[in-house]
Amino acid sequence: MKQKSTLFKEKAQKYTVCFADNCPLHDHCLRWEVGLYVDTEEEVLTCINPRHKKVEKGQCPNFRDNQPLKMPLGMTKHFYYNMPQHQARNIKQTLIDHYGRTIYYRYHSAHRPISPDVFQFIQSVCLEYGWTQPLQFDSEIEDYLW
Repeated sequence: MKQKSTLFKEKAQKYTVCFADNCPLHDHCLRWEVGLYVDTEEEVLTCINPRHKKVEKGQCPNFRDNQPLKMPLGMTKHFYYNMPQHQARNIKQTLIDHYGRTIYYRYHSAHRPISPDVFQFIQSVCLEYGWTQPLQFDSEIEDYLW
């Protein structure tokens, strides 16, 4: 992963940031922390409304934790290897139906990390089709849940 300040400066240009100093969650919020790196020359930004009633109550629906997570990456080498063909085919088709072909193949080819909620869904689909073995992905990456 890139150095934090470099990464946040790059993200600050296009990421929805937050400037709600009154939010009780801001000490642990990725959007607020990235907002600290916004170029002062920028005239227009995409940001969370700091006066929104949920923000002031600490219930912001746009909150993102500022701690990086370890997430699985890629499904090309091991994921389907030991599965019977009929299970693998059904699991793959269900994932494509749910996420769409483009997003599925981004997960499959390791172009997009598998977030915790996506992992839970993949695991539930595997269990639905009878695959109870631990899921094996190509690798793992530590990144922020943008």
